[in-house]
Amino acid sequence: MELIIRQNHTSPVIDYFLEQMKDLNLVYYASDVANEMEFENEIELEEALKRSMELCRKANIPLEFNFKRIYKSSFNGIIYDWKLSTLAYNLVCINGGTYNPNVAELQIQLIKTNQQLKNNS
Repeated sequence: MELIIRQNHTSPVIDYFLEQMKDLNLVYYASDVANEMEFENEIELEEALKRSMELCRKANIPLEFNFKRIYKSSFNGIIYDWKLSTLAYNLVCINGGTYNPNVAELQIQLIKTNQQLKNNS
């Protein structure tokens, strides 16, 4: 399901409602992706996020429905993270460093699955 919202200047209540609608699809945290994929460091996560956002831009997929920077408190103070849609989650997973064995395995599995689908059609 894809939600498309065209926004004209409206009341603050409607603006708030539209903002909440965008957030409905943001169900993952980028920090969780980094842990699951065993990213080496924060730089690998940041690079994966950048590549994923660039892919969305090139495909004309609105970033605001897939990525949202958020702030959390921790023992070290205020830190930031990202809320991600399912699409963004998967893009970040496959856009980790090519030296990461989990990323390599996922990319190869996606290609094999794609080849199987092509062979079956």
